[in-house]
Amino acid sequence: MPRLPAFFIWMLVLVLMMPQESIGQLKMMETDDMRMISYDFGHNYILPHAAKCFHNTLRFHEQLFDYQATEKVTVLVQDFGDYGNAGATAIPFNFITMGLSPFSYTFETSPSSERVFSMMNHELVHVVALDDAARSDRFWQKVFIGKVNPTKDHPLSMIYSYMTSPRMYSPRWYHEGIAAYMETWMNGGIGLAMGSFDEMVFRTLVHENAHIYSAQGLESEGVTTDFQGRSNSYLYGTRFMGYLAYTYSPEQVIEWVKRTNDSKAFFAGEFKRIFGISIAAGWDNWLAWEKDWQQENINALSANPITHSTLISHEKLGSVSFAHYDEKRQKIYVAVNYPGHYPHLAAIDLNSGNVENLADIKGPALFYVSSVAYDEEGDALFYTTDNNAWRDLMLYDLATGKTQMLQRNARTGDLAFNATDQSIWGIKHLNGLSTIVEIPKDAPGQQAYASWQQIYTLPYGHDIFDIDISPDGKLLSAAVSDLAGHQSLLLYDLEALKEGEVLIDTIFNFEVSSPQSFRFTKDGKYLIGASYYSGVSNIFRVTMATQEIHAMSNAITGYFRPVMIDEERLFAFEYSSEGFRPVIIPNHVVDRVSSIDFLGNRAVAKDPILKDWTLSMTDATQMDLATVNAVEKEYRPGKWMSVNYAYPTIVGYKDRVGLGYKMNITDPINFREINLHVAYTPLSWTNRISPFPDSSSVNLDTDERYHFSLSSRFNRFTFSAAFNEASFYDLFGPRIASRKGFAAGIDYDQSIIWDPPITLDLNFGLEGHYGLDRSPDFQQITTTAFDQSLFLNLYGSLTYTYFKKSLGAVEEEKGFRTRALLSVAQSEGNYYPNLTVSADYGFQLPMRHSSIWLRGAAGNSFETEFTPFTRFAFASFGNNYVDHQDYKRYRTPYSFPGVSFTDGPSIIAKEYFKGQMEWVLPPLRFRKFGGFNFFANWMQTSLFSSFLAVNDPQGGHREWANIGGQMDLRMVVFSHLPSTLSFGYARAWDLNQTRSYGEWMISLKILK
Repeated sequence: MPRLPAFFIWMLVLVLMMPQESIGQLKMMETDDMRMISYDFGHNYILPHAAKCFHNTLRFHEQLFDYQATEKVTVLVQDFGDYGNAGATAIPFNFITMGLSPFSYTFETSPSSERVFSMMNHELVHVVALDDAARSDRFWQKVFIGKVNPTKDHPLSMIYSYMTSPRMYSPRWYHEGIAAYMETWMNGGIGLAMGSFDEMVFRTLVHENAHIYSAQGLESEGVTTDFQGRSNSYLYGTRFMGYLAYTYSPEQVIEWVKRTNDSKAFFAGEFKRIFGISIAAGWDNWLAWEKDWQQENINALSANPITHSTLISHEKLGSVSFAHYDEKRQKIYVAVNYPGHYPHLAAIDLNSGNVENLADIKGPALFYVSSVAYDEEGDALFYTTDNNAWRDLMLYDLATGKTQMLQRNARTGDLAFNATDQSIWGIKHLNGLSTIVEIPKDAPGQQAYASWQQIYTLPYGHDIFDIDISPDGKLLSAAVSDLAGHQSLLLYDLEALKEGEVLIDTIFNFEVSSPQSFRFTKDGKYLIGASYYSGVSNIFRVTMATQEIHAMSNAITGYFRPVMIDEERLFAFEYSSEGFRPVIIPNHVVDRVSSIDFLGNRAVAKDPILKDWTLSMTDATQMDLATVNAVEKEYRPGKWMSVNYAYPTIVGYKDRVGLGYKMNITDPINFREINLHVAYTPLSWTNRISPFPDSSSVNLDTDERYHFSLSSRFNRFTFSAAFNEASFYDLFGPRIASRKGFAAGIDYDQSIIWDPPITLDLNFGLEGHYGLDRSPDFQQITTTAFDQSLFLNLYGSLTYTYFKKSLGAVEEEKGFRTRALLSVAQSEGNYYPNLTVSADYGFQLPMRHSSIWLRGAAGNSFETEFTPFTRFAFASFGNNYVDHQDYKRYRTPYSFPGVSFTDGPSIIAKEYFKGQMEWVLPPLRFRKFGGFNFFANWMQTSLFSSFLAVNDPQGGHREWANIGGQMDLRMVVFSHLPSTLSFGYARAWDLNQTRSYGEWMISLKILK
């Protein structure tokens, strides 16, 4: 083996000397069963409560599921979003992330009791269902030193991952269904299994005779094209679990989820063992039962006169915000999000039904889209963006059509406008607390609406939402939820609040139902809103003079977001299976409101054991953490690093096949990561589908039999080193990644702007190469003349991206991206600079999910001398037969379909310009194509044409053109591991010589 050049030694020393604790101070509470990590002192108040809830829930699950943990659970407490959220996994380690913010109460899509208690009840079900291991699972976990996380670099890891954690590879509806079902009964009956929204969804599907997804169709179509998105996994999964528990027994549902030594590894096989039928048959039985159940409820609702609605527009608007009435223009303003259209502020004409797009909304929420307030006198709409993160406050001028950002990361929503002083009121979420804030129009020395004032912060566990200000500016109405999950409609004295005094008038306690979107009428005489108080969402009116409540509708599906138009008409949104639709209903009190029966109520009556699953939050709060040996300490990522998993690999190197071994090392929250891979290539193991045109001509030096690669990530720094790096995908060609010689580099990534989908990313680094026999970037450029040269390459790039896509889209549908890359290579005292720039711009066509894209790229090496770093090369689609990179590689600057790597001419340039036009056709969605373990999601076709002009001292000026197309079929294996099968053909023309070349492409991309 040749001597390691000094550069590579210094790179290793640099990595070893890198600061290990530069990410800030992290606090950790460690017990016998968990590590709870927090990064903000503002979270400290909740940590003991969260730890107690965790252990209270864990003890329950250990007994119910006969669960024995394979390791401690790491819990990260964070405040990354303005609404509560959580997630869990058990691969490669047991991990829960818990957001502190209050839950969203929109449409009662996620009913719960105190949120930390509920989150622990829910997320620990995931950990148990994923981590619980049979004897065979534990055997493979020992073989692979842990639970393997599948990676696209080594696709065999998918098989290893299934062997170590088979239940991970069950559909999302299975995991969310059991977690939401258990959470409901552990919360004492508050949750999706007793949810009014869930009953409405399936009642509406039956009432409209709409399509109800099959178990496999739910994953392939239901969570991607439906306006309710991935929440369908919760809806369908919880309902199916509820049906099974009611039809069979709750105990059998638990047995299905358990992973015992005699259980089946695959969830569908275990279902048949427990219930005696296939899961497809069980699902069909549920749907037949569901139709009968919902028809009974529909008949019961029809016992009293049904409120009939008049449709304003046939456009089903998907998810909707509060609505605001513009009497002058006879329009309704609302934020909407529905498939095929980017989420936007919309104006609905009450006379024509026309829906006008006013302005796109960045970062829509799933159900409420955006918080919107209306200033009638000022002719302005206020709305929020980044609704799944830290919300920004925006203004839309109705007169000019212009938008303006008022506050970035305001973290304030539930907006209400006070017409008496033009102030905006809202609810700010910070560190898990809800605060009423005022945003004054005028503040000394500031632009309008640039500041905010804290008015009143509610105690933890009390959440406030859906606020409004009375026309006289004296009262603030609000819905408030307490620790028990009970919700009331309250009135606050606004002047007293501003003086620091809290005077509250309770209009009505809706118990576990939610008072939704109650707003004052323009004359201030009424509050009008909606509630599921009878089990169905109906409109209710509060008479302010007497505080009497009257029902204004008796619905079959549900009415929401009412606005009084006049004495005879109410505007509202009526729920449909395809989204909320705008309607007019009579502005009259109804005599009677019908109610429905809940599956959950029937289940408890049939199986009282469900009552025994209720956990006491009092028991949790009274727990002594000393009994679990709780200790507080600092969390140091470097100290907690350990081997997560390791496994054998197969690699390709030139025309040879080799064997290797990969090891992954990280800390429990993945702040530090090391990946090590070693491999050996026997000279006699020849790859029969080698990308090289003549395998017999490829000779390997003795040193080339050994392969090594190392990557280490420390915060924003990434260090990599390699010797004769090999790749699994070089077994399949035609693009090859393997490179002879030494390579090492250090890379730094920094997001200057991180405001998805808007990003501005800075990347720079230094890399070294020694012993190269071809260019690091272009396999067509051989470099045997430089195999004893050390090349250092300093580079930096700046990339701005703003891509958008609508609900149900396969990929980005419009927007733009620009990138500039400057690099300077150095060798033997000479410097070789080059510059490349690229830009992509796309816009939507009138047909859904179809776009036109214009792409351009240009580069110049500024150096006439030929080296591995002074030339660019172009060829081919760029896809291997089996691949792991972007499946649409024809979009990259150095791809040129039609001219193959092996059969066509070499297109090598010192400087170049490339332009491309692409038409992306609408995808074809598959409702059911395959089974649980293997199915297809969609198929999409793209057509493109490119022009390429190159200059090179050896080849002169040449011009090329091509035209081609590619069809991509998205497939899923192991329930949720995506792969893409692509077919393509292109024809390229050498415009100088009037010659043409053709290229076929077939490629299977592994994982995303």
